[in-house]
Amino acid sequence: MTRIFVYISTIILSARPRLLIPFHGISPEKRTVTAISLFLCVSIACILSISLPAVVYANDEVSPRVWRVYFDGNETFSDMIVQEVVANEPVRFFRRMQFWRRNGDIYSEAEVRRDVIRLERFYHRRGFPDVHITFSVDEGSKGWRRKITFRIEEGRPIRVESLDYNFAEGTEDVEEIESSRDFERLITRNPFREGQRFTFIRKPDVEGDLSNMLKDKGYAFAKVEVESEVDSVAYLAQVTININPGPVAYFGEINIEGQETVSEELIRKETGLRTGDRYSQKALTRAQQEVFSHHLFRFVTLSVPEQPRDSLVDLNIRVREHPLRTIQLQAGIGTEDIIRGGVTWQHRNPFGNAHSFSTSGRASFIEQRISMDYLIPYVFNTHSSYIFSPFAQRLNEPNYLLLSIGATNSFVYQYSQELAGTISYEYTANEEILKDLSVVLRDSTQSYNQSVIRFSGYYNESTLERGEGWAVRPFFEISGFFNTGTLNYRRAALDLRRFLDLSRNTQLGLRANTGALFTENLAQMPSSILYYLGGNSTVRGWSRNDLGPKRPSFDSDDNFEGYLPAGGRLSLSFNSEIRQRVPFVHRNFGVAVFLDGGQVWQRRNDVDLMEMQFGVGGGIRYQSPIGPIRFDVGYKINPTDEDLNRYNGQDFGGRFDRWGFHFSIGQAF
Repeated sequence: MTRIFVYISTIILSARPRLLIPFHGISPEKRTVTAISLFLCVSIACILSISLPAVVYANDEVSPRVWRVYFDGNETFSDMIVQEVVANEPVRFFRRMQFWRRNGDIYSEAEVRRDVIRLERFYHRRGFPDVHITFSVDEGSKGWRRKITFRIEEGRPIRVESLDYNFAEGTEDVEEIESSRDFERLITRNPFREGQRFTFIRKPDVEGDLSNMLKDKGYAFAKVEVESEVDSVAYLAQVTININPGPVAYFGEINIEGQETVSEELIRKETGLRTGDRYSQKALTRAQQEVFSHHLFRFVTLSVPEQPRDSLVDLNIRVREHPLRTIQLQAGIGTEDIIRGGVTWQHRNPFGNAHSFSTSGRASFIEQRISMDYLIPYVFNTHSSYIFSPFAQRLNEPNYLLLSIGATNSFVYQYSQELAGTISYEYTANEEILKDLSVVLRDSTQSYNQSVIRFSGYYNESTLERGEGWAVRPFFEISGFFNTGTLNYRRAALDLRRFLDLSRNTQLGLRANTGALFTENLAQMPSSILYYLGGNSTVRGWSRNDLGPKRPSFDSDDNFEGYLPAGGRLSLSFNSEIRQRVPFVHRNFGVAVFLDGGQVWQRRNDVDLMEMQFGVGGGIRYQSPIGPIRFDVGYKINPTDEDLNRYNGQDFGGRFDRWGFHFSIGQAF
């Protein structure tokens, strides 16, 4: 292989002096011949670099490879499940398409025999004592390919004949435990129920579930043990679950270690645990999460030390604090804001009371903002916090320029990691300048004060890296209550998302979003209050805020310059996207295809779902340390004349008016 590449390189290098002769002074015919010769040399070298490995592989004697793996006779467990048990894996579809390469694991009969043992153990632990497994190996269409077939004779399974719960002598609260809803739920889900297949491998799960249930009810020292007697002749099993709850326990002394700038009492307060409260395993987990989620702590452990089994349980809490002062720099790029950056300075404990103060500035081609935040992390309990945020902002949208200065007061209640709600009051002084190149309208500059109460919430099962389950985000805004501020209106919005895993590497993402503005006079509303669609994270194929009603714009000579978004009172949109990881290219690489749709209406009576516009397309994804980097290309299925830049029957558009290109960091939704 090395000698062949050296030989090719020598030919190209020897030809290089002729190919690099200056074109000056050479006839057009010779220039063409020289250019074609150069192109052919480069092309042949590229083709050889791809095809030579296949040639060499064809001539060399290489160990046979696993090409396909089949399973026959497995009735209880699907091929997908038993495939996860064995070490030999078939060559996936996309790797089989690389016909010039020898893909697949090197075939080893010893490894196949070990797979037989793995399958037997898998079935034994799941109630099949007489399982019998054999294998055969066949050659594929090419001599180096091997097809492995595992033949499984499952045999008769062992069934649970009886299930008994046996409480330890002296247990006083048997009736209370057995009548509890949690205990009844575990009974109905117990895999050792009568008539079920005896799956011995589930023993730790049953013991753990019952033990945790008892600990959540105050039995800190509960012990659960599953015993079984198996009749291998009758294929029956008798299961007994021995339960020893122990005494009802209460929290005793709470010891704190590792604090530097805050008092022990403040940490105890943040845990929500109090001496004398009834013991609960869930309370311990929640306490650790509460302390860890506090901005001051970067590490926390909560443990129960060795101690006698009595009615009091002492706890040890060890914490480690973040540095008090930090500076954070951020940067990013995208097709909408082009370049964005930010800097934040934070003091995590300015007055020794575990409050936080930060000041930040961020800027892009769309928005520039300076703000300060003062956070009180504990208001009524560990779930509640208060944030005061004065700010100044300049927002440069396609159809208007907004200058704002004001402050926001927010009360946040974080019920759990997935569920939270916010009530905020914001007062701002604003100046909005409409962008219209034809004339400066009398009302093109609008000054107004805004006094707003906002209610928002979210339920989110997803993580920053991956969408999961449901996400629900409602929003409601009231402006001008009690005649405060300049504007009187109501706004409401709802965002619903659902993520479904179709396979290990394939996910379907769905989103529906709607918004409504309630006001008597839409013409008096500033453009920043209206609803818009189009862009990286709404309906792809259209540029930012460019889907929906538009108004023409002209230059000083009354020449048509283009369209500007007009916004509307109502909006409705949806997104559907299939995300496919492509690990054979790179473990962090993926692709996506999507269908988006939406519309904006200026009056409620104008709502017509037949006017919905759609964009379709695809893109690539790369899971980087800073989040998913994505590039999407969207195509407008049913654009309007305004979308294609047509005015009064004349086409002012270009060849790419139907296309939208979107580059950003983070998923579209």
